[in-house]
Amino acid sequence: MHMPIRVAVVEDDPKAASTLESHLERYGQENALQFRVKTYSNPLQFLEPYSADYDLVYMDIQMPMMNGMDAAHALRDIDPKVALVFVTNLTQYAIEGYQVNAMDYILKPVNYYDFALKLTRILERIPGHEGEDILVPTEIGNVRIRIDSIHYVEVQGHHLIYHTARGEYTQYSSMNRVEPMLTEHGFAKCNNCYLVNLGFVEGIRGYTVTVAGEELKISQPRKKQFQKSFEEYLKR
Repeated sequence: MHMPIRVAVVEDDPKAASTLESHLERYGQENALQFRVKTYSNPLQFLEPYSADYDLVYMDIQMPMMNGMDAAHALRDIDPKVALVFVTNLTQYAIEGYQVNAMDYILKPVNYYDFALKLTRILERIPGHEGEDILVPTEIGNVRIRIDSIHYVEVQGHHLIYHTARGEYTQYSSMNRVEPMLTEHGFAKCNNCYLVNLGFVEGIRGYTVTVAGEELKISQPRKKQFQKSFEEYLKR
């Protein structure tokens, strides 16, 4: 289980700040990640108590009292390594962000698809939060899937179906080939047909487990071990 990703949102517009918080919550739900978000309505409020304890900072550029570019220069004096992303209405300001080693910029109004695409790339560069991938040969070609985005893997005949937030991917293969690797990443079998990402388990009731909103059957022989695996996962 990943440690929570600590995010600061420095934004004077409450609606824009709320949009970023909502996008982070949705991304976390879709990718089994936890974000710990704190919002600041102005840069001075953000910088005065700053103690280099964030993984990622979303910084609006146009703000009263101190603009985001000046705030970014002040931030870099304190913390040269934190991932910094500018949020702006104007591309010209965003380009200046590279002077302060900004990782990226997002244009307002912030579209979720663009936000998620950029956040995935950013997280791969934050130490301790890099996502590992699995390359799945499918009928449409090789598809690279982040392991922590897989809800569960299903066996159907001689095929595996990877169920993810972005859809299903089918591969001609067997469970025996992927189970050892995925087990190391927090997966466990609830029956012979399903290998479940324990990070997406929402609850277990009787012989049913809810995984990312879907109910899957737990077989009687697997019940005890699956419950134990889930409990051990929660302690990590």
